[in-house]
Amino acid sequence: KETMLPVMAKRLFSLALAARHARMGLNIDAEEADRLDLSLDVIEKVLSEPELAGWDGFGVVVQAYGPRAPFVIDWLHALAKRRDRRIMVRLVKGAYWDTEIKRAQVLGLAGYPVFTRKPNTDVSYIACARKLLGMTDRIYPQFATHNAHTVAAILQMADDRQAFEFQRLHGMGEALHEAVRKAEGTRCRIYAPVGAHSDLLAYLVRRLLENGANSSFVHQIVDKHVAAEEIARDPLDVVAAQGPAANPAIPRPVGIFGAQRRNSKGWDITDPVTLAEVTEERAKFDAPHQWRAGAGSKPRAVVNPSRPTEIVGEVSEASTAAVGKAVHAAVKAQPGWEKTPVATRAAALLRAADLYEEHAVEFFALCAREAGKVLADGVAEVREAADFLRYYAGQAAEVERQTTARGVIACISPWNFPLAIFTGQIAAALVTGNTVVAKPAEQTPLIAARAVELLHEAGIPKDVLQLLPGDGPSVGGPLTADPRVAGVCFTGSTDVARLIERQIAETADPDAMLIAETGGLNAMIVDSTALPEQAVRDIVASAFQSAGQRCSALRVLYVQKDVEAKVLEMLTGAMQALRLGDPALISTDVGPVIDDEARDNLTGYCADMEKKGRLVARLDTPSEGRFVAPHIFRVEGIGEMEREMFGPILHVATFEAEEIDKIISDINAKGYGLTFGLHTRIEARVQHIVDGIHAGNIYVNRNQIGAVVGSQPFGGEGLSGTGPKAGGPSYLRRFRKGEVTALAPADGDVVPARMLAEHMPDAVRSGWSTRLDRIGVLRKHLRGKGAEAIAAAAALDYGPVDLPGPTGEANTLLLVPRGRTLCLGPDPETAFAQAIQALAAGNAVLAATPGARAALSSLTGKGMPVEAIDGVVDPADLTGLGVEVVASSADADTLRAIRKALAARKGAIVRLVAAVINPTAYVHERAVCVDTTAAGGNASLLAAAE
Repeated sequence: KETMLPVMAKRLFSLALAARHARMGLNIDAEEADRLDLSLDVIEKVLSEPELAGWDGFGVVVQAYGPRAPFVIDWLHALAKRRDRRIMVRLVKGAYWDTEIKRAQVLGLAGYPVFTRKPNTDVSYIACARKLLGMTDRIYPQFATHNAHTVAAILQMADDRQAFEFQRLHGMGEALHEAVRKAEGTRCRIYAPVGAHSDLLAYLVRRLLENGANSSFVHQIVDKHVAAEEIARDPLDVVAAQGPAANPAIPRPVGIFGAQRRNSKGWDITDPVTLAEVTEERAKFDAPHQWRAGAGSKPRAVVNPSRPTEIVGEVSEASTAAVGKAVHAAVKAQPGWEKTPVATRAAALLRAADLYEEHAVEFFALCAREAGKVLADGVAEVREAADFLRYYAGQAAEVERQTTARGVIACISPWNFPLAIFTGQIAAALVTGNTVVAKPAEQTPLIAARAVELLHEAGIPKDVLQLLPGDGPSVGGPLTADPRVAGVCFTGSTDVARLIERQIAETADPDAMLIAETGGLNAMIVDSTALPEQAVRDIVASAFQSAGQRCSALRVLYVQKDVEAKVLEMLTGAMQALRLGDPALISTDVGPVIDDEARDNLTGYCADMEKKGRLVARLDTPSEGRFVAPHIFRVEGIGEMEREMFGPILHVATFEAEEIDKIISDINAKGYGLTFGLHTRIEARVQHIVDGIHAGNIYVNRNQIGAVVGSQPFGGEGLSGTGPKAGGPSYLRRFRKGEVTALAPADGDVVPARMLAEHMPDAVRSGWSTRLDRIGVLRKHLRGKGAEAIAAAAALDYGPVDLPGPTGEANTLLLVPRGRTLCLGPDPETAFAQAIQALAAGNAVLAATPGARAALSSLTGKGMPVEAIDGVVDPADLTGLGVEVVASSADADTLRAIRKALAARKGAIVRLVAAVINPTAYVHERAVCVDTTAAGGNASLLAAAE
């Protein structure tokens, strides 16, 4: 408000003066509910200017679909009296009904700021019209409508035909308004859009969608199947007949996930009442309030990154000896916890979600003071954590059948999502019957400690969930090196993930679990058809929200040269409006980076890029605190990026239209695959890029951060993670294990490494990876053989599968091939089963074990990317072999040798598949989210209006 009010008021005042001098009217839309208060502040400030005294051409548009409309009219009338003005009020039904519905669902609000049934809006319009007709001493009413019943109602209520006017859009309602004008002597103003085609397109699409909706009067009057009596029906009678005001076809925000789970509670911090309540409650946790984590050792102070002299609390870090004791207690507690009914375990998670929401404001304060998060990010943090708890609680029973818990899981979480990711890892492990030893990031132990307190209060036994705050060498290293640990859930850097994989390969069970979520060099493409204002809004959020400290954040922006100047001008302007500062202040947009090391690394990089002449724009950095100002640098492309810069730094490159395929190739060549954004209005281009880009989460015409649990399962591929996706349907299964029968190692001649490389097929070149009939082709050639393997593979839904979520978004999940797969049996029958599952997923397959050629003879030479070699593979040769998956069900010693060799490789972590039947091990999950309203409106939701 402090930024926008003076700027908007100054601009509007200049327009008002110009309109006055031109003897024109000027109407101000106050469309969005979340900006209504700010809009009214601007209107009040401008209308109060002495230079506008005596001018009656100042107008305000009021939307009848909002329950606040009558109160806005009262406020406008009071303002006009107070300032001795006469103003116009244009009453409309409302243009962005679907946007308001979507926003409320996305934010998890208690209800909607608009009526969800059209007859209720019609009644509201008539009530507002009557109110306006009683305020003509200060207000000149303008009734914008094409509805014959509404027109008739206004004529019935109005005594003076000259005290108001009707309005219609050009090309619509001519016959109605012309008849009324002649019969009643009323005035009708005609609205017509004027401007460039590029600016008008979205507006015109919007009008088409609205008027094409089934509930639209304009649509109904030309529909021969709708009786005239129905069209002319009194909306009061309709409302009385319908009963409750809520539209049953539009669930409340809390119910958008149906029976699966309750949507997390949201806080609308744009609402002054909500903001005042949060601010008052949060003040209890301001300095000098402190928190405590851990016990025993000499405590260490935890400080506020935006104000390092402020102590937030103290942490006593665990010793290496404490790690062994915690694992011992977890091992002892695990059998009993697994025997606890899954319903009981799930109920504890549901109670924890409620407790998180009850203590949300405390978490908001903690997130600001310990992690440097602004209020909006604190709200999102609590909501995501609650969503994880409820989502996994709802899924747990489905993964219990014919599987067992793994045992003790080490959960190692990051500082950038100290509550959400910390909770998600733990919740998944606990609800599947495992015990947990959790090591939070050393920068944010206080948030983790408070979360564990609430989880214990919710019913999780203390030996089942233990917290070990500390650093990597003292806690993380010994924890992942303990052979009693059955799996590690890690979020952090790619380098550390590889170290953990090597440690697991050395000391843990060869089939021990590693789920790693790591970083990315995330890109976005904006082509010449994109709406610049939408693109810039999403670029700013993707690159600079959370001070760029999200693994999903935008790092490299590609802008088509045709729109480069306009997009960069808007982008730099939007960036200049951002405020850096104390995250506890509602006016702050960008908070601090997490610590001195991060600040020094980022500022050093920025200084180096400025010396190279790459700077496009930057903000000033506050003198106190660990701040790094947002920067924009120009680059040739992603190829220049040597590593991820984890902060508010955006790199911009340009491209010609014919270079898009090269850009996709360049992005894929970096080896990362976390998030990708695209802004375009060409549907064919969307599909082409979605098919070609290697990224776990793809976002179209929206920002590329803030994945929602269950709607946009999150996680990358390649250097960006191992999968499965957090908050997705496959995640919990990884925390359970089926029966694994260790087979005797194969005995035969060693296959030379050169021969392995020469015989590896190419699934992309053969076209196999994109075929939709793979299962059918396999069945044709198998002729009944490999029944268990093909049945398991066929049971997978490779997608696209629609996922639930808010209206106005299309969320889908795809299963895509991991890549080159080496099937090692060790016996030919097992290699055959492995090959079937890998081929079904679209992978290229090389089977290498004695007897493989005969066993796979029904598959080889049939146009599928599969080859077979008789012989034994030396695990040492796997270190340099181009392969993404290795399958082997051999004995523990052989598996350990294979995993150690794979762990020694550079690049992405290679999955070792030990279970004979495990079709999900051969696929990557990809989530695609498309903002379906970007072209102008939400057709499906408008169709649901009653």
